[in-house]
Amino acid sequence: MKISQAKLILSLALSIFLLNACAGNRTANTNSFAQGVDSNIEVVAKDNIEELGKIIKLPFAPEEATYSEINLNDGNPATNKKKLVAVLKFSVENANQIVAQAGKYNPPAPADIDAENWFPPELVAKSQETGDDFLKGVEYAANDFLQTPFVNGKLTRINETNYFVLELFSF
Repeated sequence: MKISQAKLILSLALSIFLLNACAGNRTANTNSFAQGVDSNIEVVAKDNIEELGKIIKLPFAPEEATYSEINLNDGNPATNKKKLVAVLKFSVENANQIVAQAGKYNPPAPADIDAENWFPPELVAKSQETGDDFLKGVEYAANDFLQTPFVNGKLTRINETNYFVLELFSF
């Protein structure tokens, strides 16, 4: 009888341990675009290239642009944290020039980008090819796109396309 009680206690302890491990910290799987943002906020995507050109620097006119700007304020009106995500499509020549210039600031590095539902349909479909909802690309410095209030960011060229995902931050 003592052996079966020990097995029961061991099984119970193991079950509790496994259930706690499964519960884990779910913030690791949250979308990087929404970090620090109330999940109830609806992301509004815009596609006005002229308006985008007033918000950031555009070294070349994109053929297509879709972007969204989100305030990341933590309830304190004194903080003015913003994030801008833009999907830009350039001509082959302009895309190559952007990559050549951006590569001078920092060495390029492989990157994965979460595909947002407001991205162009071509990119959403491309992200679903692998089943992980990520877009594979090469990350570059975004220096040529920075304009106040944005002071930091990255530019990722999506593999096998002339699409770039630009992420800029005001902090």
